Amino acid sequence: MKCKSSFVLKDLVGINSPIEAIQNHLLLDSVDGVYAIGICGMGGIGKTTIAMALYEQISHRFTASCFIDDVSKIYRLDDGPLNAQKQILLQTLGIEYHQICNRYSATNLIRSKLCREKALLILDNVDQVEQLEKIAVHCEWLGAGSRIIIISRDEHILKGYGVDVVYKVPFLNWANSHKLFCRKAFRHEKIIMSNYQNLANEILNYANGLPLAITVLGSFLFGRNVTEWKSALARLRESPDNEVMNVLQLSFDELKDIEKEIFLHIACFFNFKFEKYVKNVLNCCGLYADIGLRVLADKSLITISINNDIQIMFQQFGTIIQMHSMLEELGRKIVQEKASKEQRKWSRLWSKKQLYNVTMESMVKLQFRNKKIYFHFYKNYKY
Repeated sequence: MKCKSSFVLKDLVGINSPIEAIQNHLLLDSVDGVYAIGICGMGGIGKTTIAMALYEQISHRFTASCFIDDVSKIYRLDDGPLNAQKQILLQTLGIEYHQICNRYSATNLIRSKLCREKALLILDNVDQVEQLEKIAVHCEWLGAGSRIIIISRDEHILKGYGVDVVYKVPFLNWANSHKLFCRKAFRHEKIIMSNYQNLANEILNYANGLPLAITVLGSFLFGRNVTEWKSALARLRESPDNEVMNVLQLSFDELKDIEKEIFLHIACFFNFKFEKYVKNVLNCCGLYADIGLRVLADKSLITISINNDIQIMFQQFGTIIQMHSMLEELGRKIVQEKASKEQRKWSRLWSKKQLYNVTMESMVKLQFRNKKIYFHFYKNYKY
């Protein structure tokens, strides 16, 4: 059967393994039941790209299929849930239901029509369980052999919906990161000029396997000389790329205030620290770390696991809190932007240099203040 997808994807690197893993979870050869699969991961890691490529490969195996892009955005519009339901009916059955004016009618149509179809439904960027409940797509309402794929940054949403399996998208390994960067920065499979190699390695270390960062930085550096690359890298260390940071910021903005505090503490102080130690400190600050850390982990903002780089002898101390280097940079950027350029007004200081600068500035101000007090005392005593 001819593939019904119209997506155009190119320069895809490192997605074959994730697609194969998801297909194994989907049990496509089974026609007896209906399965729901969740895809989650950090912002910019390639969840949507993988789902689009998967849709291209498997949609022809279903009698009805649809890909609803950015459910959270649709949901925020007027009649958002109803608009999403209309899209499902249009894409799966090819009929525009202009006469539908409420969710009750749309829900009944989905229930009565799609139960006869072997359907593939992909819902991208879901950020609340309520969105799935109001769109009202349930496994028991679909025909045998149907599959539902839900994409979210929050694993808790996927489990709340009741998916059969959650697949966490991994970061790109070094080989795939290098390949993707070369395609964007050189329009080639590898670095031809050796004088770019060390700079490329520094940029890849900075991006740390995040496809969005590799793509954005590689595209920006295309056609530029070595001097410009050095300048760009120096600027990145001072001011991270806004296009990447804006995507990561979305996950931070969804947090409650107490979870934002925990995120900022980890970004500034506790990355790659033992979980037990971090919990003790945060609980002493009244931040309810047990639930807070779980929320951050569900939203793919941290991972809590044994670090492979730690020797076996140290594993007795327990699990490690890890945050991606670009999320760490985002947190520190937020701390700086909340105050002014004066470091003494920041809510957190995380380097010896910052602490030294603030301490020296405070000492100078204290000495100046003491001189003023002494002058005031001398003047009053004299008269």
